Amino acid sequence: MLFIYKFVKVKAIVFFIFFSVTSFAQTNFNTTDMYESNFQLVQREIASVYNPKTTTFTGNKYFYKKPQEAVLVLFDGEEPIKVKTNYNLLDQTFDIEGEDNVLKLEPNKVLKVTFSDRVFVSKNGKFYESIEENSNFSLLADTFLEAYIPEYQPGIQEKPDPRYRRNNSVFLFYNNRFTYIERRKNFLISMFNKSKSKEINTFYKKNKISPRDDEELKDLFITFFDFLNL
Repeated sequence: MLFIYKFVKVKAIVFFIFFSVTSFAQTNFNTTDMYESNFQLVQREIASVYNPKTTTFTGNKYFYKKPQEAVLVLFDGEEPIKVKTNYNLLDQTFDIEGEDNVLKLEPNKVLKVTFSDRVFVSKNGKFYESIEENSNFSLLADTFLEAYIPEYQPGIQEKPDPRYRRNNSVFLFYNNRFTYIERRKNFLISMFNKSKSKEINTFYKKNKISPRDDEELKDLFITFFDFLNL
């Protein structure tokens, strides 16, 4: 009796393992098949072949360490497309890798690229990270790689190759116009009506607003939007 019980138990365990492995393999196959199908659709409709800039570069030139799953929302209102992509900080394009080539998304066809942790939107033919998007204004971040020459001694050392570092600019998109936002307290206060300067300054201190914090900048503009002086 004990032998039969153990035999049945072992069969159940083997079946569970086999079912789990089979299900995983099937799911993985279906996901891969979906990405391949979507790649073909993207290639036909909303992307072009990517020709990278010829430059000496070491390190990661992408926003994420590796491509992430994202949902593409299109301008024409067609059904959203799920792909794996990454934002190229050097060329400022969304790249999608295929077996034979790399595609870049066309910002005039893709309205929004939604990742699990952030959203990018297309404005005037370029992608920006969305900090805040509402019916009144958009607060947008432009993240990119800027080149710089490391310090060296001319005449003694050879001029080194340029290096790249990540940089970030913030813009207010309002009345179909971009306004560059300097990350300084006095500049931020100057963007609003003078009659509100004292109130904004109090809000600034009370909430310990940091010009480097995008979420805190968002709170400032949402609270005092009606008093923008632009």
